Amino acid sequence: MEPEQKKLREKLIFLILMTLTIIGVLTFYFLNSSEKEDTSVLVFYHWWTSSSEQNALHALVDIFADQYPNVTVIPTSIKGGSRQTPDSFEAHAGYESKPYFEQDLLSPVDNIWASEDLEKVISPVVRSMCKFDGHYYSVPISIHRSNLVWYNKKILDETGINPANLTSWDSFFAACDKLRANNITYPVQIGKDWTESHLFEAIIASQGINFYENWINGKITSSTDPKLLKSLEIFKKYMGYANMDYSSLEWNKATERVINGYSAFIVMTDWANEEFNLAEMTYNEDYGSFAVPGTEEMYGLIIDTFLLPKYIQHPTNAERWLRVVASKEGQDAFNPLQGSISPRLDTNVSEYDLYQRLAIFDFLSVDYMLPSVVHGSGAPDEFRAKLDEIIPQFAVDGDISKAATALTDYTASISEKFTTEWQLK
Repeated sequence: MEPEQKKLREKLIFLILMTLTIIGVLTFYFLNSSEKEDTSVLVFYHWWTSSSEQNALHALVDIFADQYPNVTVIPTSIKGGSRQTPDSFEAHAGYESKPYFEQDLLSPVDNIWASEDLEKVISPVVRSMCKFDGHYYSVPISIHRSNLVWYNKKILDETGINPANLTSWDSFFAACDKLRANNITYPVQIGKDWTESHLFEAIIASQGINFYENWINGKITSSTDPKLLKSLEIFKKYMGYANMDYSSLEWNKATERVINGYSAFIVMTDWANEEFNLAEMTYNEDYGSFAVPGTEEMYGLIIDTFLLPKYIQHPTNAERWLRVVASKEGQDAFNPLQGSISPRLDTNVSEYDLYQRLAIFDFLSVDYMLPSVVHGSGAPDEFRAKLDEIIPQFAVDGDISKAATALTDYTASISEKFTTEWQLK
């Protein structure tokens, strides 16, 4: 299996290389393409390289192959590389996709949304994340949830802690104190870099939907904002219970320590579920998860989508591919294996494992959906990059005033970059 700790780094490298490739090659193929379209080939770019991701991708490609058996499908990951402009490529919904739109590299996919009747089966926030200037430019394939705490059930049972009661930061930290009193030196685990920003984003959400909405809209520009200061205080206290080697630890290794019973908790997206599955642990028997305290009625969104570049060689097959991606059949073949859930509201729940079924229930019932900043959707890339500088530094020095000033000053300095006005309520 491809080491999980490389996955997110590879995705970042993939996006950089893909942007350069598309910008550099699109014009060449536009000027040199023949008048007659080649309908025998489909080329798309993706970042799915782990075993579970590859299995899910193969299931999706198999559905396409069943419908179009005479088409040669060429899925190209970051490891493969290609000189050919892709007929479609993967990107997160929201801000991460926007540079391609702004460079006039994308074709709208309104026709796909209309022919597949997607507006009836995709929630409003997800729909808005796939739009620019009133038109759809991407088709969502999967959703991961970001605002989760994963726990080792054996440790909590032995310590008499009921995770259902951990609905506030006070109750969560009280549980950490109890664990520490029972010789669990580091009740929580955390990894380096984006893992710290990921935790901070979840804490921001715990301060309420209005605050989170203002945060991703670039409106938190006062360094004395009480909810911002409270978020930093909670982060600092959380770090007081965490492993001291976090700055050199990959997220999956931190998760492994919860699996092995060294710690009880980790705040992580639901791709952590696959780590527990690989350890042959059973959900609700050996481990479990709950929403980050204060975010029970929220669903943090990490949405993978496929986009349609301009001037491609195989437009017919590209549209065929996007219809398979959009379909209930395609999504219910892909997501159960990938560990994610379908963006469609009419998904076949019986195809999914226990955690995923519970995630689908939450997805259908929560009050609010949150575009993730750390995972590419909720705010400009400049803001995300700065967050990944400021929060790890704050984790080291613990200077709340310094961090608040750095965050709000930078937000104000790039106010023109916040071009999406999120409405999450």
